This record gives sequence, structure tokens and C-alpha cells, in this order.
Amino acid sequence: MAEMERGLGVNPELVEELVKKRFGPTFTSKLAYSYIRSRYVPADLPRRLAAPQTVFGVKIGWKAIGEFTDNLGFRLELWEPAWRAQAEAFVAEYNQRTNGTKLELYPCVMS
Repeated sequence: MAEMERGLGVNPELVEELVKKRFGPTFTSKLAYSYIRSRYVPADLPRRLAAPQTVFGVKIGWKAIGEFTDNLGFRLELWEPAWRAQAEAFVAEYNQRTNGTKLELYPCVMS
């Protein structure tokens, strides 16, 4: 069975699998923002929901469309309203397939 996050019952491998299924194969949930490096870096646990930004087919960075938080339960704060349908399907499927902590969706508007 997949490794669980710090006793919260979160399955990081299932989160990543469903992100790729619902949002697209180039999306990832395993990114964290490094303030020291001033850029996104790989993470072992779901932290940011992001898609690669490309110019002429070359990846130049990441565009974050949401953030996973675990301070008040496990939730996805969605920053881009255009992705709401995919996020709702993602949350519903994650909750159906896990026995651990349930994921909640919090649509947020970033200005």
C-alpha cells in the first residue's frame, strides 16, 4: 500500500495519479515553492497543483492553479475558476477511492 502522509491518512501517490487523470498528464501535485531559490521545486507530498509553462515547446517554469493544505483538514484551494469542473471530479474520485482523510475543495479567487 502507498505511503501515508504523517498520520493524516493522505495518499500522495493516489493524489498524483488522479491529478494526471483529471487535469492532464503534464500536471503535477508534487511541487513546493522554495523561497530560498525563488522557484518551484519537486516535493514528495502534494503541495501545489500546477501545469508546466512552455515557450516554443520548452518548459520555462510552472503555473500553479491551486494549493493542497493540511492545516485545517486536507483541502485543495483552487485558484483558477476555469478548472473547477476538473477539480470537483478529482475531489469526488479521490474521496471515493481512499479510506483515509477526505479531501475538500475550496474555490478561491486570486487577484
